[in-house]
Amino acid sequence: MQEAFSRLKRVLDSQGLNTAELVRRVAEQGDRINAKSIYRLADPEEPLEKVDMRIIGAVCQALEIGIADILTFDEPTIVEDLGAAKQARMDALMTRHGARSGPGLTAAEMTELEKLVGEAEAIALGNARRLAARRRRLLRAPRRTPSAAPPTQGAD
Repeated sequence: MQEAFSRLKRVLDSQGLNTAELVRRVAEQGDRINAKSIYRLADPEEPLEKVDMRIIGAVCQALEIGIADILTFDEPTIVEDLGAAKQARMDALMTRHGARSGPGLTAAEMTELEKLVGEAEAIALGNARRLAARRRRLLRAPRRTPSAAPPTQGAD
């Protein structure tokens, strides 16, 4: 059976919101929804086992989106990267920082490098967590074995 996943986190990011802000909006529109339900729905890595349409409706109304914007049967992106431009900039700064000759990094460049390295570390840690969670999920899932073909009748 195909699993469903939430895209709510992506929608929130694109609208510049966080989950706490969404909980506040849902409450302001008069919907009584448990905040934990919205936080669970905002987790893009765990497959959805069941969906309360009352919650989905309240979230869609608060964000002015349709149901297809937050529910998908596509597996979420497992591995993220820093992005080509940021990676190239970090590489250039690291090369200059490690060079024995030539100008060193300015204070502003050192701050920029530290920020990029921190961002790269956070992405690597997130990737490791997502991969480990996916592995655990796959190990928990029942194994599907191909059904055996019925025996063929031999000619007498």
